[in-house]
Amino acid sequence: MSEWREQIVRRLVPQTARVTAVSDCDGLFRDPGVFQAVQAKGFNIVQFEDSISFRFDYESRFRSKWDAGEHAELVVVFQPGEYDFDTLPADVLANAQRLSFSLKDIFPKMSFAVVSKLETIYFDALFRAQQQYATSPHDESQTLSFVLRHVFQIEPAVIKSIPDLVKMLCERHYRKLSIPAMLDEYLVAALRQSSYFEAWPLATIVPNAAAFWEFLDERWPIYVRQSRGGTVKIQEQPTKLKYPGQELLPFGHDSVRVLVDNLFEDGLLTPIEWDWNQALDKTWIRVGLLGNRVENTELRFDELGKNLLKDCPDKSASPQTWLAFAFRYAQARLLWSQLSVAKRTEYQKQYPELCGYANEQFYAWLTAKYGGIFNYPAISPLMVHHIPGYLSHQLKTRQCRRAAFILVDGLAIDQWLILKDVLKTQGLNAPVEENALFAWLPSITPISRQAAYSGKVPRYFAETLDRTDKDESGWRQFWTDHSLSPAEIAFAAVPGDAQDLARIDDNVTSQTRALGITLFKVDKIMHGMQLGVVGMAGQVKTWGEEGFLIALLNLLRPLGFDIFISADHGNTEAIGIGNPREGVLSDKGGERCRIYSDPALTKACLDKFPDALKWANDGLPENLTTLLAPPGKAFGLKDAALICHGGPSLEEVCVPFIRIKASPAGPPF
Repeated sequence: MSEWREQIVRRLVPQTARVTAVSDCDGLFRDPGVFQAVQAKGFNIVQFEDSISFRFDYESRFRSKWDAGEHAELVVVFQPGEYDFDTLPADVLANAQRLSFSLKDIFPKMSFAVVSKLETIYFDALFRAQQQYATSPHDESQTLSFVLRHVFQIEPAVIKSIPDLVKMLCERHYRKLSIPAMLDEYLVAALRQSSYFEAWPLATIVPNAAAFWEFLDERWPIYVRQSRGGTVKIQEQPTKLKYPGQELLPFGHDSVRVLVDNLFEDGLLTPIEWDWNQALDKTWIRVGLLGNRVENTELRFDELGKNLLKDCPDKSASPQTWLAFAFRYAQARLLWSQLSVAKRTEYQKQYPELCGYANEQFYAWLTAKYGGIFNYPAISPLMVHHIPGYLSHQLKTRQCRRAAFILVDGLAIDQWLILKDVLKTQGLNAPVEENALFAWLPSITPISRQAAYSGKVPRYFAETLDRTDKDESGWRQFWTDHSLSPAEIAFAAVPGDAQDLARIDDNVTSQTRALGITLFKVDKIMHGMQLGVVGMAGQVKTWGEEGFLIALLNLLRPLGFDIFISADHGNTEAIGIGNPREGVLSDKGGERCRIYSDPALTKACLDKFPDALKWANDGLPENLTTLLAPPGKAFGLKDAALICHGGPSLEEVCVPFIRIKASPAGPPF
């Protein structure tokens, strides 16, 4: 455990009080490490967010145990307001131990205004740096510089040339660093002091990864044209650059070149059409050329596969590290579906081994760390139930005027990558901000989709845990609780065919601020799929090419909606091992899990399938037991190949979380 967490955890002493009330003004107990360390000492933790959910939890999980004479120690965490500890109900406070925690106690030499904007994932590095380098208190400006240098390894003073700047931005955005706006503003101001960067759109490409990749994309053809040995395969009239700044970038500079091939392999940059016969004979350039699509795909797959084995996180990695890796892993799955039959045959041993190794490491992480992340603050989302809270924060802080959340049922990240490529060919001309989230485990629709719309942990909708018809009511209840009127909330659930566009349009009015949309097409493709992941990829592409999704974006973005796209779960290919036919919460998409409320049924399933994995059930009602199918297997027709979901693989649990901002010419709010 890191030292800053130890400062918190050591103040909680078992056998001191049945209830400990914790005033947590800075959200320190939402850190997964703190949460799990407190649990490891024998405490139960409940966040007091609203009185109704808290009272349900308090009475059903704890009061009943105490009344029965059982021992249970509870930590109630709340964010103090005007009434401080009196925020909590009087019966909870009675005889409770009271503790308060603050960032100022942990980082006394740093400016609170700066540190309070950081995600807790960065506290370890900052705490070590404070101990080693901060000999006196730092004001706000000094703290900004200190944090950039020691936490994010960015030193504005040493960025003195174009290669320095390109390298820094590539590394910053490739690592998906979550840098607060005030640090970015400080960095931009420091960079503007150099005459080299005067014409650069720093305020756009420094904080926004999607804009920076677009910035590089439109300059890559210019660099290739200027390089020796090639002609553009598809001749086009020169187009005006979308982003100002230097047109010819130093992609070939030693400090930049080593990064470029990874950017193309991972799908962050887009290869261009080129005469392959005249292409430069250098791997790092060829990955960015599409003159021979088959050879380019094979080259990218070869290089990415090697890097994934080397870079795969382990069980000690942060959740953000795994989410970033999930996008790279999905890129490999996408490239696999695009390889020639001969190439897939050549890799028929290595590719499954890569997937197996990655998922083995991921499951080890899930069992060690997953239970601590559901409590993370929604403004920095990690799980699908954080989405409504994140959108609410975006609206309240006016970072968007209207929010449309499109949940594509069953959409895996690699299938999102297919849709993104199709959208670009259909004329989408907006930065696409790409991140990932964790679905709820077990990754089935009744659990994860309800969580995504209601913003709640599944134990709080225990009575409807087996239903798929409560999404709209959960969505409307969330927004009603967050101060929107009924007229400002809208919802639609449609397959995703051309005629459905009118149904969505009918639900949107000039008053709508929060729009929820479920699209079922990908899930329907999945459950009818008989051609494996390659067939799945082909049909998802066909659906994208039919034009519904681009038409939906073109409908909503001019109306001022920022678009947020995600999924309740992904999908994977598995082989059937037989069906126990006894799951009380399994729907037709739950071939990878079984959920039981009867211990006898749990035992019967384990007797029949001894390799099934017993899941810890974090966040689910305590009276249930979840069994997950073994890796690569499914509770289905024996030896049948299925595309399914419900299990703990990367491709099922990690789902896309995409943002496409409203058109600049959208109507006023």
